[in-house]
Amino acid sequence: MVQNQSDVYLKVHLMSEITIVPMTADNFNEAKNMMERSFATTMEDLPKNGDADDHAQELPSIDGIFEKPEETPLCFYMDGKMVGGAVLIINGDNSNILTLLFIDSKCLDKGIGYQAWLEIEKRYPQTKTWTTETPPCLMRNIHFYVDKCGFHIIRVKDPKNEEAMFVFQKTMM
Repeated sequence: MVQNQSDVYLKVHLMSEITIVPMTADNFNEAKNMMERSFATTMEDLPKNGDADDHAQELPSIDGIFEKPEETPLCFYMDGKMVGGAVLIINGDNSNILTLLFIDSKCLDKGIGYQAWLEIEKRYPQTKTWTTETPPCLMRNIHFYVDKCGFHIIRVKDPKNEEAMFVFQKTMM
């Protein structure tokens, strides 16, 4: 079923508010576990070429995130419960990067990722462009970034490599 923009607007505005807070030592383990579950669910969409342990090594990690001053780790809360998170790189030239975004696997397909993305955009209004990337085989991610959030595919990184990535960019007004 194709949703029109008014359906998406209604769905997002009837939900509880998303609150964005910095990831800290206090919420790190919950965020890490949630991210790992979320990406494990996403990995189920990958082609089954080889054994499952191959994909486990491809999962992103937020270990050591607090030692990376260029990265801004965030957590999303709804009704006092963590529902996801993101890692951003906020650059001085306002060409910012979404390194990763994750939503609790129990909360998928409820508009929470989209609502969280809108809150990120509000939080960083000075942004000129947002850039992110995802593997071409993850159609759910591609749909989210292009059809929901307004990103455009600008290039394919390492197109001849098995680990090619679509690079997305969104130009802000």
